[in-house]
Amino acid sequence: MMERKREYWQSIRGICILAVVLIHSLGEFDYSVICDTEFIVLRQIINFAVATFVFMSGYFVPAEKICNRDFDDKEWILNRGGGRLCIPFVVWSLLYSGISLAKDICHGVSVHWLGYIYRFIVGKSATPFYYIVVLIQLTIITPWLVHVVKESKSTKNLLWLITPCYLLYVYVWNFTTGSSPRLYETLFPAWFGFYYLGINVRCGLKLKCKGWNVLIAWAVSCVEALVLRKLGMSTGFYTSQITFGSFLYSVTVIGWIFKQSDTQHGSAKLLCKIGDCSYGIFYVHMAVLTLVGKFIQSGNWYLYWSLRFAMTSIISFAIVLVGQKILKSQKKLLRFIGFI
Repeated sequence: MMERKREYWQSIRGICILAVVLIHSLGEFDYSVICDTEFIVLRQIINFAVATFVFMSGYFVPAEKICNRDFDDKEWILNRGGGRLCIPFVVWSLLYSGISLAKDICHGVSVHWLGYIYRFIVGKSATPFYYIVVLIQLTIITPWLVHVVKESKSTKNLLWLITPCYLLYVYVWNFTTGSSPRLYETLFPAWFGFYYLGINVRCGLKLKCKGWNVLIAWAVSCVEALVLRKLGMSTGFYTSQITFGSFLYSVTVIGWIFKQSDTQHGSAKLLCKIGDCSYGIFYVHMAVLTLVGKFIQSGNWYLYWSLRFAMTSIISFAIVLVGQKILKSQKKLLRFIGFI
């Protein structure tokens, strides 16, 4: 039973990382000319990915162990935040920064070292690395969060307001300035609600949604995105994963996933394997996508994103899988590069 549960959640990780790759494969296309509405619809479908990853990070926190008196908070934070998150983040950020630096030098662009350092620190060396910076922030406050959920009802209820209040701030900023706040997705309040939800579910909160709940929430997110577009908001905002509609949709998807986990008797082996490689795919797929993008350019939107997505997914998965097999006796090295 435990192995089936593990395979199920690894399959969910596989689905989520494929959704992340698809999100990035949709980039660099002029949606103002063609397929803008189709793009909105597709983006809303896959906008559950990061929220679900964050939820799972909270759900698989060892809440029972953290509440033990002999539990060492500092050691756990260092092992999870340092060994699991920081080291691969530093390795890959240096690599992506080095590639970017080499391109600037080759093209004769002046090098701004402070800019490189800034992007490195805030997780901008590659597009999705903000996610690791968010997890590091959440990891630091995790022991405190678990104790709050277990012991303080008033504070526990108050913390549910953090993400909605932050979302309100993001909306006000966008409507006032016409653009999103700097680093709005990198600050932990944006994703706090999903991590906190995961911890609460781990500690006994019931969370189940039916398929029709997901469909209604998805429709709401699409309508919201279309309204925001009509109001003249930027594409990056109205298609973002950080909107009320997308967050509502993500919560229902997570609830539906949880409902399915009770009756799941098997899993798709390929998706499970992709899930096993998901952390490595996260780190390598942007480099692969850059190379794939050199060869795949098309005015046909459907052909454009499907080829970029398929090639990037297959190559990234193959790189991590082969890396795991070649270095299977070097567990520490695999951990340092995020391949396990």
